[in-house]
Amino acid sequence: MDTLFAERPHFFEGQYLGAADLAVLLDYLREQAARLRLAGRSWGVVSGLELVQGTDPGGAIQYTIAPGIAIDGHGRLLALLQPTRLDAGLFALQPSGLVNVWLRHSEASAGGVRPGFEVCDSSDAYARVSESVVIEVGLRQTVAQRESGVELGGSLYTDARDAPGTLLPGRPLALDGSVGAQLFPNDDEPTHWLVPLGRVAWTQGAPGAFAAADATAQKLSLIFRRQAGLIAESLIAAGGLLRLRARWTEREAGKTGDQLAAAAAPRERDLQSCHQRIEPTEAIWLEEHTRLTGDLRLHGRRVEWQAEGGTDYAAGEPVLGLRRAAAANALGGQDLQLLLGSGAPGPSRLVVGGAVLQPAPADPCRPEFDFTAGVVVQHDAKLGVGTADSPLVHPLTVRVTGAQQQALALQSAAGVVTWQINTLPGAPGFNLTQADATQSNLFVAPTGQVGIGTSTPQAKLDVRGVPAPQGNPLGAGKWLQAGDGGDAGRVWLQYGPQLAPLMVMSDFDDPPRLQFQQTGNGTEEAPQFSSWIGLAGQNSPDLALFGGRVGIGTLAPQRSLHVEGVEVHSGGAGAGFSFANRGSGFVNLPPAGERWVLYATGGVARLWSGDDKLSLDTSGNLRFGPTLRYHAVGSPDNVRMLCGRVNALGPTVGTDWFVTHVGTGVYLVSFVVPFTAVPVITTTLVDPLAEDNVICVRAVSANSFTCVVRDIDSGAPDGSTPQDSGFNFVAIGPRP
Repeated sequence: MDTLFAERPHFFEGQYLGAADLAVLLDYLREQAARLRLAGRSWGVVSGLELVQGTDPGGAIQYTIAPGIAIDGHGRLLALLQPTRLDAGLFALQPSGLVNVWLRHSEASAGGVRPGFEVCDSSDAYARVSESVVIEVGLRQTVAQRESGVELGGSLYTDARDAPGTLLPGRPLALDGSVGAQLFPNDDEPTHWLVPLGRVAWTQGAPGAFAAADATAQKLSLIFRRQAGLIAESLIAAGGLLRLRARWTEREAGKTGDQLAAAAAPRERDLQSCHQRIEPTEAIWLEEHTRLTGDLRLHGRRVEWQAEGGTDYAAGEPVLGLRRAAAANALGGQDLQLLLGSGAPGPSRLVVGGAVLQPAPADPCRPEFDFTAGVVVQHDAKLGVGTADSPLVHPLTVRVTGAQQQALALQSAAGVVTWQINTLPGAPGFNLTQADATQSNLFVAPTGQVGIGTSTPQAKLDVRGVPAPQGNPLGAGKWLQAGDGGDAGRVWLQYGPQLAPLMVMSDFDDPPRLQFQQTGNGTEEAPQFSSWIGLAGQNSPDLALFGGRVGIGTLAPQRSLHVEGVEVHSGGAGAGFSFANRGSGFVNLPPAGERWVLYATGGVARLWSGDDKLSLDTSGNLRFGPTLRYHAVGSPDNVRMLCGRVNALGPTVGTDWFVTHVGTGVYLVSFVVPFTAVPVITTTLVDPLAEDNVICVRAVSANSFTCVVRDIDSGAPDGSTPQDSGFNFVAIGPRP
């Protein structure tokens, strides 16, 4: 399917040409030129046409439009070929303030023919059409006041911005308002299209006068001005370099135009040899301040910050850049890498801090900032806060600040400081506190001493400021607590003014115990030596000690309980000393001497095993036997006593003595352990054969004595005869 968009004349030899044929050619060329102007650019000022403020010879403010070219929305060329001063008369009806200045296309017939050469159509009486520009001023608030609209696809669009997107989804606006495919108006159609040039300052009066435009007015004028732009999908740099830069170059004293042009041209260092050809190191140069409103995406490469004079890394300087890692990291994700090459002699760093605009920069177009360094990331991945003036040697370094030398603060979700770390309020150390930096919850002094509730610890661990409630504070005002309590167990240290235990160990059912151990040749889990002290068993208030000997007053206990050089005391209603029979366990009511108790009651010391077996009163009287009915024999001397019964026929053996039957009626009694001196011997006969028998002791020594038993016989030569008879003896002598 063909669509007709233009018609041009076709000439041949011998053809008769009339004005209409030439008009068709002219219309074709004008229409194609207009389409070409609007096809690749938007309408507006192409170049020049600046509003320039100046003064007349009398010193009054005046404004001049510089020569230049513009294109309106119908593709017509607007050319101002010489400077044109604005006439104040145009502004006579305008209010004081900034007044809009517009430029529009105008044309009129010219070159009328002589009388007599006219034709019937009066328009033929003019051989020329004069094209010019007209200056207008004022608001022009509606679109219809500014443009005649465009005809596209048989529809008239009052606002040309609506036309390009009318068939697209959502009917988007084309803010450039350039419609190259429009049906252009005929010459006899009264159309207009105003091109904004800027705004000038005006003071209404009689007469009115122009005013000087300050910086704000100049900015508003530039915002109002409509500059033409390019419409294209791509810009292809023919020589490999595309430069986006301002048109104007400021003059420099002592430099010619050629010198300034040479300084702006690429240099040898800007080129490189790649792929067997010479090409620019970078294909696109953005040589002015650049604004990015949308997203910026880098595909597989990096952003580098180089010195103003050239390429740093190519000259051996450290690279400063940002890139996405080409491969996945060790965790399977992607890394955005900040490249900080190591520099010499100092480190390369990323520094984050506060910037304050200098109030009067040397060049207002290139503002400078006073910078205060804060956070520093060194090239070797070390991080510092407030350490910009020193190299980093630790993974993280924080420099303290403020009156209390604060280092770190933790805020609540509401933004309130709840905890902080500083080095005061005591001598410089490590302090952990809450909102008030002058207080201390936990303080570590340079000496290694730790304070809880104090910033001046006087011990390796010093706990202060524990509340001491009145009454029995058991469970309150604790200094140290470990464990969950209940069946999980708990131990705490506590001190209060009344009835406060120093240490409490608690458990629900298993008896809590305190264990002491020495690893020796074992391990922490199985020490060579261990013992414990604690409750004896479940549901019992009894205290037990197990695992070794206990020494009081000695470092070398020889028994389970060894007391050396001090008194052992038991008092109260149940005072006493209990000991078991060797080989017997604990028997509460011993029937056969399995346990003995030494105690005192009524001022009398007693030895008990089932009942009292022995007593000693304050007079030294010793009693024993059933119900303590017997008194012990007393003696002022330290003596030893042996006694026994000798059978009539001997030999007889007793405790510490034995008997030899020497002959009839003669007995030798020997001591197993001799006396230290001659003892006193007393004998009595036991069941003699006659009541007239007598017994005699002789040859008494420390080792033995002899007993002779005789029967009184008047018929015997010496009046008696030897006769065997049993007897009892008692030997009392000095204790060995």
